[in-house]
Amino acid sequence: MKTTVMIMGHPHPENSLSNRLISEYMKKVDNVSVRILADNLKNGEFDVAAEQKALTEADIIVFQFPFYWFSTPSILQKWFEDVLLYGFAYGTGGDKLKGKKLVVSMTAGGSKHEYVTPEHDHMEVLLQPVRALCEFTQMETTEDVISYGMTYIPGVSGDKDEIEKMALAHAQDLKERLELL
Repeated sequence: MKTTVMIMGHPHPENSLSNRLISEYMKKVDNVSVRILADNLKNGEFDVAAEQKALTEADIIVFQFPFYWFSTPSILQKWFEDVLLYGFAYGTGGDKLKGKKLVVSMTAGGSKHEYVTPEHDHMEVLLQPVRALCEFTQMETTEDVISYGMTYIPGVSGDKDEIEKMALAHAQDLKERLELL
C-alpha cells in the first residue's frame, strides 16, 4: 500500500475551519501522515532532516494550503526554501523526490467564478509556480483538489455549517483521489 505525507501549510491552523477539518480528517486515514507546518516551525526553523525523511518515506506528497494572495502562504514557501534543497530535491544527487506523485489540495476563499471563467482558467495560471516546483524536483503532477468559497470568519463571512460540510467533502474527495494513485 502506498504511503502519503500531507504537508499542511496554513500558518494559523487554529483559525482555519476548513484546513483544520481537512487535516483532522486526513489524520484518520490509513497510510497518511499529516505534518502541520505551524507546529513544526520551532524558533523560526524547520527540522530539515525530519521534513526530508518524511518526504523520502512517502510515495505521495500532498500540499494542503489555503490560497493566499494568489499564491501559497509564506510558511509553505519557507518550507519549500528550507527543505527542498540542492542535493536533495534538485541538482547533483537531488533526486529524492523523483517519481513521487504530488497532489495540490487547496482551499480558496473566493468563489470559483472569481478564478475560473469560460474565457480563462486563472487558477491554472496562478498555480504555475507549484507546477514548476513539481517538475523541477522530478515529481509527477496529479489532478488537484480545490474547494472554493471556503472563507469562514465568525460574525463576518461564511456559514460555519456550510463550510464544515464543504471541508468534509473536500477531505473525502482527497481521500478517494489518493486511493486511485
